[in-house]
Amino acid sequence: MRFKLLTAVAAVAIRLPASLATAQVPQFSPFSADMQMTSTQGPQGSPREMDGKIFVGEGHMRLNVSAQGHETAVITDFATKTVDILMIEPKMYIEHKVGAMSRRGLSSPTEDLKPFDPNNPCANQPDITCKKIGVETVSGRNCEHWEITDKNGKVFNVWVDEKLHFPIKMISPEATTLLTNVNEGQPDVSLFKIPADFHRLDMSGTATPGAAGPPQN
Repeated sequence: MRFKLLTAVAAVAIRLPASLATAQVPQFSPFSADMQMTSTQGPQGSPREMDGKIFVGEGHMRLNVSAQGHETAVITDFATKTVDILMIEPKMYIEHKVGAMSRRGLSSPTEDLKPFDPNNPCANQPDITCKKIGVETVSGRNCEHWEITDKNGKVFNVWVDEKLHFPIKMISPEATTLLTNVNEGQPDVSLFKIPADFHRLDMSGTATPGAAGPPQN
């Protein structure tokens, strides 16, 4: 039962080409926005829709998702390359290194949802090709529309905000993500911290003894 929340979040992961994650990206431009996600990975291939909020700070990102009546948050720390999945109602969280979830056959909705250069998203990526479609307005924002093809021939479309350097819209063969009501500015830094009363779970789903709240440095 504990991992049903994790599965629900993973079901709407936007799988852009993995090598985009290692591309050189411009510095972060803090903002917050509403997020709508539609995935074809629901039961029997039926569409699954999820609503959420995204908060991007200086070096951190948080995604709040409501799925199957449960609230989940995913916090990414780009400096330490860690992803924390918070299950709000039971006050528990799981910590992963970026990329570790995919090696276990899971995925995080934030692994590929990150800033990158709107003028050249495929720089130094020999297995990926990029075709610029043009400049378009999405959710009231000026965006560079790129068509990205991976080495297997899978095609993705991304609309990158010219100012925020962040995808406002993404369409993959599996899912679509759209940001709306974008507000520029640094979100509250407390959003990127794990509450002290949350208990850390190990990979088997058992609470780690004495692991109340994040480790203190």
